[in-house]
Parts: sequence; structure tokens; C-alpha cells
Amino acid sequence: MSYTKGMKLLLAAFLVLPAAVRAEGRFGVGVLAGVPFGATAKYEFDARRAVQSHLGISDGDLTWNADFLRLFPDALPRRRPEQRAPLYAGLGLKLKSERRTFAGIRFVGGVSLYDSKRPYEFFAEVAPVLRFVPSEGGAFDGAVGLRRYF
Repeated sequence: MSYTKGMKLLLAAFLVLPAAVRAEGRFGVGVLAGVPFGATAKYEFDARRAVQSHLGISDGDLTWNADFLRLFPDALPRRRPEQRAPLYAGLGLKLKSERRTFAGIRFVGGVSLYDSKRPYEFFAEVAPVLRFVPSEGGAFDGAVGLRRYF
């Protein structure tokens, strides 16, 4: 399969996936600014496990990230019962369309802010990346974003 076809398949999966996994209040889509700058989606299996994906532009190149997350919902104190601010940590994959395809493993960590009365999540995250293709090395991702849950 050519690289262009592979990136088109990833884009199609990112756009079609919301309809396939939709569950009341567990699936969110939105935007993020940082590395990358683009669209984001997250599906929460339960209060402690989730997957997220970002598709966007970084340094003028198309970038796709997919992460499995472990949520820590009680790590930070709540000011009000309807609010929560879980910390999260996870492991994922990063692909970037540079001159030669960049692939690496992401070690992501962040915090989300929710209010059960509103279907929005604000988040901030950082993710060191261990690059293994086309050569070994490192990179660093960081972003803030907003998702709306359905």
C-alpha cells in the first residue's frame, strides 16, 4: 500500500469512527492547538480507561496520533461534586508525513476539566516521543484542546 493511500485510510477512519463507537456521553470530538494543530477525538470506555486520537498539522506536515489512556479520576480534589479534573497518562503511536515517514511512540500525560452539567472537556497534555523511523531520536508534543461529548 502506498503512503498516500495509507494516510487517506487513516483520515477516513478518523472521520467514520465517531458513528461506529457512539455512546451516550462517552464520545467527544473537538479541536486542539499545539503539536499538532487540528482535530481530536476521545472515547471513554469507563471512568479509568480511554482512547484518543489527534489529526492535524505540525511543521507543515500531516500528523496522526493515537493513544491508550489510563485515567486517574480522584487524583485532584473537587471543588464541587459536578466537576472533575482527572489526570491521565498513556502510551501511543505517532505518524508524521515528512520527506520520509516519521513514526514514534508517544508517552502522554495531561489533565482534563469536566463539568457534568455541560458536555465539554478542556484538556492540556504533554507527550515526549521516541522516534524509531526513519532513524532513532526524540521529539516533543504539547497541546491544549476542547472536546464536545455526545
